[in-house]
Amino acid sequence: MTVTGAGEQVRITVTDSLAPVGREAWNELVAACDASVFYGYDFLRSVESDPLTYPSTAYYLLARTGTGELVAALPVYLQRTRDPFATGPGADDVLDALVGHVWHCYDTRLLYRGELTAWLVEQFWQALGDLAAAHRAQMWGLVNVPLRERLAQQLKAIGVPVEQTAPRYRLPIVGGPATLDEHLAGVGRASRRSLRQYARRAERAEARVTLRTGRDVLDEDVLDLCLGTANKHAPGYYPPDRLGALIERLGDACRILRIDLGGTLLATSICLYDDTRMHAWAGGCLYPPELNWSPQYALFEAELRAGFGSGRPVLECGRRNDEFKLRYGLQAYPLGRAVQRG
Repeated sequence: MTVTGAGEQVRITVTDSLAPVGREAWNELVAACDASVFYGYDFLRSVESDPLTYPSTAYYLLARTGTGELVAALPVYLQRTRDPFATGPGADDVLDALVGHVWHCYDTRLLYRGELTAWLVEQFWQALGDLAAAHRAQMWGLVNVPLRERLAQQLKAIGVPVEQTAPRYRLPIVGGPATLDEHLAGVGRASRRSLRQYARRAERAEARVTLRTGRDVLDEDVLDLCLGTANKHAPGYYPPDRLGALIERLGDACRILRIDLGGTLLATSICLYDDTRMHAWAGGCLYPPELNWSPQYALFEAELRAGFGSGRPVLECGRRNDEFKLRYGLQAYPLGRAVQRG
């Protein structure tokens, strides 16, 4: 499949593997537009071979100049899935969807060098529609697109409706409070007191808080806790074998935060890192009734502390749990989706 723009001399092709592109060429494109860890070569190759939502087939829309230089790209996934934003009759129907990025990514981008023009976005949108038609997808498009960024603006400019969905939450560190204590000084007194109190009680109980490279501390307890926590709202969202494969593949770009007490894992957070962001991405907690402190609060305090110590300008804290995150001074970052049916 090709699309050629006479004015800009760019051709779009589609492939089902990132391997022919190669790590170096791909990661250069990712760095050129400061895309997140979700677009790194290792993350994409892992969800290509071991998708978190399955069955699923990866496709990469690649734009090259006449000299063969890769100047823009868009990963998308053909999968059998529910529409997580659907409501009312048919909300639980399973359908063939061609969407980018994976549901587990809250930062969908069209990767590019230079300027993301309306013309380029239109060529990719048309190519995506053609690919959806070729596979008879019942739903296709882009989800979790940041509404304040260029892609959403250019989609609207070419007449594609963009519907607002659930936001993600983040804490800008550069230009803000220098330490966790300074940040907490700006939240409500009762919230600040609760977070500090639970962290102190966890310490007095001799709970062990560690943050280490993911593949060094990955075990079944981490995978089971992530699966069990997600199953309350989205059964099967973190399949253990596939999540484990992803953590192994990410290497130093993934660290696992653990809170262990007496040989039991009470809370965990899988943290992902790129050049400018730390992502408190996935995790889970137990809630033993005999404790006088909350593993959830202790974990969140540890995530914040890790964010301030990460050296990254931004701490990303994902979607959902809106009231809690706003109470602790995180900023909502609006997301939307542009999808077509049939």
